Amino acid sequence: SYQLELVNYDIRLAHCYCSTLGYADQWNIHQCHDHIKDQSKATATSYSAGVIVVVMNTFFTLLMDRAGHFERHQSLNQMETSNMVRVFMLKFVNSGCLVLLYGQKWLQKLVGIYFEEASDFNVDWYSTGGSSLIIFMFLNVFAPHVGSFVAYYRHRAKIRKLESSLTKDKETDNSNKIWFTQEELNQVYRGRPFKLNYRYSQILVTLYISWMYSISMPIMPIIGAVSFYTSYWVDKFLFCNFYCTPPMYSDEMGRTCTSLVGLLVVVHLGMSMWMMGSEGIFKGEHVSTAEYSQEFEGVPQDTTLMEQLSKRHLFPIQAVLVVYVAGVLISQLSATFLRKICGFLKCLTCSTGGKVKNLKRNMNMVPTDYTSACEREIIKGISSYNILQNPKYQEAFAITPEFAATHCRVSSIRGYNTK
Repeated sequence: SYQLELVNYDIRLAHCYCSTLGYADQWNIHQCHDHIKDQSKATATSYSAGVIVVVMNTFFTLLMDRAGHFERHQSLNQMETSNMVRVFMLKFVNSGCLVLLYGQKWLQKLVGIYFEEASDFNVDWYSTGGSSLIIFMFLNVFAPHVGSFVAYYRHRAKIRKLESSLTKDKETDNSNKIWFTQEELNQVYRGRPFKLNYRYSQILVTLYISWMYSISMPIMPIIGAVSFYTSYWVDKFLFCNFYCTPPMYSDEMGRTCTSLVGLLVVVHLGMSMWMMGSEGIFKGEHVSTAEYSQEFEGVPQDTTLMEQLSKRHLFPIQAVLVVYVAGVLISQLSATFLRKICGFLKCLTCSTGGKVKNLKRNMNMVPTDYTSACEREIIKGISSYNILQNPKYQEAFAITPEFAATHCRVSSIRGYNTK
């Protein structure tokens, strides 16, 4: 009752009092009605932001799929690797970076828009941007699989409808649905293709966001692990029941993803220094002044980035970052130097080197069906197992193509005048 009297005296204290009550108790107290409305609006805004991010990620996926086909790549590996990198970059910026950049003063000055928001990792940012990220990560556990499950159930409904219309002789009673070749009938039962590049990009986005903010939001790697576990079982189920057999990919896409995972180490360490250097949450002793920060309401306005990074508790992270970057640079430079030496030696010895490797890389062409292969003259052999239609045997048996077209057994040439 005393707290309620304080709220009646100063309505600005309503959020402190109402946040300690349940929803039913808040609704029975008219002083808490505005607090309930504000909380509902904030929750709806956070969930709406997460849904919008998911929708935009789907749009980026469809857009890059169209762009990849428009570019006319020579092989399926090149097209899907290119799509994978671009989809990953767009999703990562849209999902994990916009919430970090919109409150930065330099970006507001660049675009000419100013608004009062948390510009660093303080309490206000974790209650707004941090909660939006967690909501998105929870939605991201199931959202990438919704379209696949919808397509799966539609496919199963189509198959059940087709099989229920079959007669006793296993023929369809619909004259408009007649398949003349086995390939056409297989196409009806065949599921949608599995897009390996989109699964790679989705996994990379989840991995990057989980470990990008993991130092101050420990729940993010847990959500990422749940997302990976869900993706594993969903893909396994759909592989066994829906997806058609994927083409034989090379290791180009996997190598690209491995290199991007190496970049994640730098992103994780850099974000860790930025988050732990913020004085809104983490306190620390500066190396230069050896004075302990006393502010709690955010980073002071005159605090620079170098002052935030010059704290003693950040030294282990900085040391690991320097050692890792130096090791990567040394390995890359040494590999480049050895590659130049090997190329020079191959030139001196007239060796073909990686010619065979490049040819194998281009062997993985865009798949085509039998009819298109015949029209494009990709298949140049005979189209039948009839041995008499083989030109070599026609010449050996001294028979004409007309005779071979009407006979299919070798025994039929008995008594035939082959001279």
